[in-house]
Amino acid sequence: MGIDNMLKGHELFASLNVDEIDRLSAFSSIKEYVRDESIFTYDQASSHFYMLMEGTVYLQLPANPPEFSFAVSKIEKGELFGLSPLLNSPRYTSTARCFSPVEALSIEAKPFRDMLRENCPAGLDIINNVARIYFTRYLSVLQRLQDVVSQISLVR
Repeated sequence: MGIDNMLKGHELFASLNVDEIDRLSAFSSIKEYVRDESIFTYDQASSHFYMLMEGTVYLQLPANPPEFSFAVSKIEKGELFGLSPLLNSPRYTSTARCFSPVEALSIEAKPFRDMLRENCPAGLDIINNVARIYFTRYLSVLQRLQDVVSQISLVR
């Protein structure tokens, strides 16, 4: 399947026209990663965002020592991740580690943001979808933390 078809089939890009999808394809590429490889790391300069095509990726928060890092989200086929640069953040806010061999579509964020400035209605729709993704992940992490806290016995 070509990059154009992958993009056309994803809900995030539904408000883009055919010409915009073609432009987006020009600054997108398919990347392959091996199990346990990091696609990006916490606090690394951010420049691309990703759509998972095959495999499983975990988003992890840093810890000290590193072996205690906290997985905040499991990314599965078709999901987007590494969205920080879409919000013009200079750094990634988590580490994306491959749980299996992974194939991901890598999209350059700056030319994508520039393109969205030219089509404000599509840009607003896309940024609203990005916010929804972040909010859904936040609620999931909050629920998991509440579950953990509820299992801790309180000593009086």
